Amino acid sequence: MGPLMTRRRQLAAWLLRAALRLAPRQTRAWAAAMLRELDFVSGDWSALFWAFGSTAAILRHSAGAAWAWLTQKSKEEAAMNTTGKKALGVTLGIVSALMLVGCAFAVLRIIGVIFPSLNHSPWAYWIAILAPPEAAFVAATILLWRKRGPVAAGILATGLVMALHIGVHLAMR
Repeated sequence: MGPLMTRRRQLAAWLLRAALRLAPRQTRAWAAAMLRELDFVSGDWSALFWAFGSTAAILRHSAGAAWAWLTQKSKEEAAMNTTGKKALGVTLGIVSALMLVGCAFAVLRIIGVIFPSLNHSPWAYWIAILAPPEAAFVAATILLWRKRGPVAAGILATGLVMALHIGVHLAMR
């Protein structure tokens, strides 16, 4: 541009230079090209409108890039979220299964109070402690497997540990 630049063309150049300075790194080459093209726009009003349109396009593109940067999740972060959710589900399954085992022990105590003759019977123990929780573990695992896999895995793991414990207990007798 020559030394006799009008105020409108000066404003247009200033506007595009400001947009160039504010633009993110990946947009600067595009903003610089728009600033250079300003030299080839004929007419001061046309140059000013070119600068307004170019600045708006640069700002829209920059805002889109900034939004994408703010909302993107890294693969590691997404994997950690998934892993955390699965770990929470397994923990929830284990806690639920252990609560069921606690309820089974409570049932055993209640049976001992209501029927004192069954208090020392090994059958009452096996029926109260083994059958209901293991049946509930199997049913819960089957029902939850598709939609709540980690919870089902926690329940299944607790059921298997409990079955292993009973097996070891029977083998020791």
